[in-house]
Parts: sequence; C-alpha cells; structure tokens
Amino acid sequence: MFAQVATDKSLLDNTVLDQWEIPFGEWMDQTVDWIAVNMSTVLSWIEEPFELLIGALVRDFLAQVPWLWVVLGMFLLASLIRNIRVGFFVAGALTICGLLGNAYWIETARTIGFIAVAVILCVIIGIPVGILSGRFDSVWQVVRPVLDAMQVVHSFVYMLPFIFFWGIGEVSATMVTMIFALPPLIRLTNLGIRQVPGDVVEASRAYGASELKVLVDVQLPLARPAIMTGINQTLLLAISMLGIAAIMGAGGLGRLLFRALSNQDVALAASAGLAFFLVAVVLDRMSQKEDSDGGNLFRRIHQAWVHRTDPESLLPEADEVSAVTVYKQADQYAPIARAERAPMAMTLAGAVAVAVAVFLPWTSDAGKFSAYGRREDQDLEGMVFNGLDLSGGSWFGIIILLFAIFVAAAVVSAWRSPGEGPRWLTSDGAVIGSIAMTLVALSHLLASPWRLALDPGTGIGVIVAVAGGVLATVGSIMWLRVADHAPLHPLSLDVAWGRVIGTGIAVVVLVIGMFSGWSFDSRQDVVISPELQTEIDALQQEARDNPTDAGPIAARLSALMAQAQAQGAVVTDGISEEGPRLGVWTTLAGLLGLVATLFAAGVFGRDEQNQWRWSAIVAGIGAGIAAISLAWIITHVRSANPNYVSGIGAFLTMMGGTFLIASTTHVLGEFRRSKIYDDDVAADVLEVTTAQKEPAEITV
Repeated sequence: MFAQVATDKSLLDNTVLDQWEIPFGEWMDQTVDWIAVNMSTVLSWIEEPFELLIGALVRDFLAQVPWLWVVLGMFLLASLIRNIRVGFFVAGALTICGLLGNAYWIETARTIGFIAVAVILCVIIGIPVGILSGRFDSVWQVVRPVLDAMQVVHSFVYMLPFIFFWGIGEVSATMVTMIFALPPLIRLTNLGIRQVPGDVVEASRAYGASELKVLVDVQLPLARPAIMTGINQTLLLAISMLGIAAIMGAGGLGRLLFRALSNQDVALAASAGLAFFLVAVVLDRMSQKEDSDGGNLFRRIHQAWVHRTDPESLLPEADEVSAVTVYKQADQYAPIARAERAPMAMTLAGAVAVAVAVFLPWTSDAGKFSAYGRREDQDLEGMVFNGLDLSGGSWFGIIILLFAIFVAAAVVSAWRSPGEGPRWLTSDGAVIGSIAMTLVALSHLLASPWRLALDPGTGIGVIVAVAGGVLATVGSIMWLRVADHAPLHPLSLDVAWGRVIGTGIAVVVLVIGMFSGWSFDSRQDVVISPELQTEIDALQQEARDNPTDAGPIAARLSALMAQAQAQGAVVTDGISEEGPRLGVWTTLAGLLGLVATLFAAGVFGRDEQNQWRWSAIVAGIGAGIAAISLAWIITHVRSANPNYVSGIGAFLTMMGGTFLIASTTHVLGEFRRSKIYDDDVAADVLEVTTAQKEPAEITV
C-alpha cells in the first residue's frame, strides 16, 4: 500500500493530501440533517428555557420598565450583595447611560438582560456540574475534556450549527455565549470543592452529618471564594462575547457598536462604546470580591481571556501546610518476579505471532472492505493479499501490527528495566494493546464482505492474528494479576457510580453509531434509476439534435445529477446485511466494556488492585472499538471511489470507544511499578506514621 502511494504521487507533493482526505464535513452535514429532521421536538425543548428567560427578563421587563425604576433596582441589588458605595456607583453609571438618550437606554437594558440570562443559565448548569466534578473523580474525567474542547474551539466554528437549528437571534447568541463563558465556573467550583481540607470533611462525617449536610454546611461555604471568582470570570467572558452576539443578531449595545463600525459612524461608536464600558464596569463591580474593587476592567477581561483554560491561577495562593512530611524516594523498583516471567513470555509470543500474521495471506479474489467503495476490488480472481495490502487487511492490518509492536515493546521494556521505561510500556499497557489488537483482528474475521463481490475468503493470516491476539491477551492478563504495582495516592473505595454512568453513555453512543450510517454511496451507477437514465438519455439526444440549446440542457443535466445524488444516496448502517456489520461487533464489545466497568467501579468489590486491573481491560476494549472504526474510515479515505464516504456512524463509534478509554485514565494514571525501601527508610516511615497517629488517639 505504501508503495502505491509512492507511485501515485510524491509525499512531497501537496496534492497527495487529496488521497487522504477525511470526510469530517460530510459527517457533520449528515448529523445536522438527521437532527433537523428527527429531533425537532428536542430542539424546541432546548429552546424553551432560553426563549422564556429572554422574553420575560429582556423583552417584557427591562425593555418596558421606566429607566428610573431599573436604576433604583440595580442600586438596591448592588447595595445588598456588595455595599452602599458600590450601589451609588452603579446608580450613577446607569444614569449616565440613560442620559445618552432613549435609544441608548433601551439597548443598555437589553444588554443587562442578555448578560443576566447567560450568567443565570451558566450558574444553573455550571455550579451543579462543578460540584459533581469536585466530589466524583469519574465525573471530572468526563467533564474535563469537554471543557477543553469548549475553550479551544473558536466560537466562529460552532456558531453555524446553532444558527442552523435555532436561527438568527438572541436564543442562538445566548447559547454560543454560554459555551464560551461556562468553563471557568465549572473549573473553579470543582477546584473549590477539592480544596476543602479532607480532615474537616471527615470530622463532619464523624459527627454524623449526612452527605447533603457535608456539602451544604462544609464544602460549599469553604468553596465560596472560588465559586464567586468563577461567576465573575464567567461574567467577564460573557461581556467579551457581546460583539459575537451582535453578529448573530442579538440586540443590545453590541449591535450599536457593530452598526457603528459598519457605517464608520464615529458619534454612534463613541456613545455606544461609553455605555458599553459603563455597563461592563457595573456588572463586574457587582460580582467582584470586596478586596478587588480597584481592578481595571480591561485588565480583568484580558486576564479572563488569558486564563480561560486555567482560571485556577487567578485564585490567591493557598496557605502553605504547616507541617509537611517528605519521604525519601527509593532508588530501586521491584524486580520482575518469577511468577511474572511465564505470562510475559506468553504475551511476547502472542505479539510476535500477530506481527508475523500481518504478512501472511488475508484475502483472495476480491477485497473484503475495499470492495465496498472501489469497483476495481470486486473482481480480483486469482490474486492473494496480505494484511498490509489495500485489498487485504489494509488499515486493519496496519493498526494490528502497530498494536503488536507496542505489546512486544511493553514486555521487553518491563523485563529489561522494570518501572524505569515509558509509563505505558508496562503490564497494563500490554493488556490494553493485546485486547485492542484481538478485537480488530476478530472484526476483520467476522465482518461481512461486499455481497456482490467474489468471496474474498479467510486467509490463514487472519486466523493466526486472532489466535496470537488471544494468546497475548491471556498472557497479559495473567501478568497483570501478579505484577507488583501500587497507586501513587490512595484510591477511593466508594462505588464510582459516575464512572458507570459515563460508560453507559459511551454504550448509548455506540448503539446510536450502530444504527447510523457507516457509509454513504452516491456514485453515479448507484443513484441513477432506469427512469432517470431514460430522462438523461432523452436530454442528451435533445442536445445533439439542437446544438444551440446545449448550454441550458447541460444545466438541466447537472441539476438532475445533483438531485439524484442528494436523494438517491444509499446509506448503509452498522447492522445492515448490505454492510460489513461492524456496528454489531463494536456494540457487543461496548457491552462487555460496561460489564467490566462494574468490576472496575467497585460494584462487586472495592479493592484498589481490582480497580486497576479491570480498568486496563475496559481501556483495551475501548481502544479496540476506536481502532475498528478508525480502520474502516481510513481504508475508504485511501481506496474509495469518489462519492463513496464513510458515515457518521463510524465516527460516533470511534467516539464511544474513546469515551471508554477516558473513563479509565484516572485509575490507570495512578498506578506505577512498586518501589523497594531499605530498612532505614522503612523504619523512618513507620516512626513518622506512628508519631502522626498518636495525638489522634483518645483514652477513655
């Protein structure tokens, strides 16, 4: 396959990228069309609270109430939540906005209402999510990558779907503002909950407080500074998004500024800019802490932007712990025990067998997967292909080979220098790689070939790959059971229900992916029916008979073809007999991952070692699921004829596998090869531990 790339185009030629074009835009287009057609009721439910709040607070209240009552109300609110001095400042600033003119006051009121709605909804969503993230590590492991995506992706990227679903206006603008402004509140609430001293929490539980009492009476009061900082950061980021909201059709002072820039109206820009500045300062002062009144607004907004991915750095440094015990690090890791050697040898043998299997025959007479998207691979009678050939295993074989190399490297690294090599070249890494390559090989073996092709057969290479994968999987799990590993920090022994829920969501995504399209075929010979072909032939004959009308006739032909490709595309899901049925096998693997998660989450036992071992198995299943869908996608990126693309179902399946992996990272990241301490260090640790425990003892 690599030789074919080299002969087609040089890798130094930029046009070679067209041969690797990932149809991500097609996936998103398929998703948007499906949601618009099938989830209109859900979209209306999502829109309802936004429309209700904007209508009640902005259109029916602030825009209708006389300006003086609004100023007095804001004065009272600022005085209650801050102090009388801030109240007078707020009243004076809003009075200046009103004195600019009625048109400016109306837009000022709309701006206050728009920001209030966005921040209120952020608080309603952000604080509960932050609390759950702070109390449950499994929830935080799911939420954190979502927050990273919300902060890294530019708002212009996700503006279009919101406009498509909910149109131009304040509703879609509020949603986009929330996505941009919400992450700091969740992050800081999570941090505030986690910073509450553990001994204080344990003391409240020891006195009989329920978990709700611990949260309400202990954790939330102590986390209040961090939560208030999060609300302030969310407010500042929402203010900075008013320009984007104006582009999306929202009212307010942002719209006046946008109009002033478009018309180069200096007077309008100056007046609207002054009102915008005063409103921003008012809202910022009302949400600040007592000791930060003097901060410059522009500097504070700049700081909010700079630290939007790490708002924790904006908090004052916590007081240093008065007494910290530092333990001497050991210089030696636990050596490979005798019980580990046989499983390691078995794992290595399985990985070597899989690597060799890739170069053996996998298919013959036709391409098993490439035949779906390329006519040339439907009849290759007399030809034999190995796991790396495009018509053989292709990217299934390539990915299996990469996993085999990884597993072999894990065994060799752990054998030569236990604990000192790269983190994942260990027993749990070997389990993950072994399970993943076994699932990929099984998917190739069990998948259905294109129904009209010559039977591609099942070569000896696939059988050897599955057998080697099973051998490596059994060996690596046996190795994992006896490997001397320990967590860096004590793990919670409570049942991680949040982790179970997260894995359940991943399985739901896999089920949706199974029933979604894995391929979209709009090739000309597929979408053109006999009736349409007759019409096309008639138009072509008409063009030959009337050359002067060739231009309009060609336009009609193009329109017919475009309509046929849009309406007549053949969609094959992951369960249909017309497709490879990979969705069935990935979903079954996901269900196995859910069962394994029950053990990893402590439902059937709350031992740290069991959490680690079962987490490695879940991660291996997730890696295998993601690799299967990735292999399907890249195979057709490389081989398929034009107008045949992989579907959103394969992409969703890859995401479901990724979610399974993400649910395990916290536990797996804690475990390392155990260290050996000499007698002196062990005595010191025992002495310090005893000294720390003595004051807590109570003599009756």
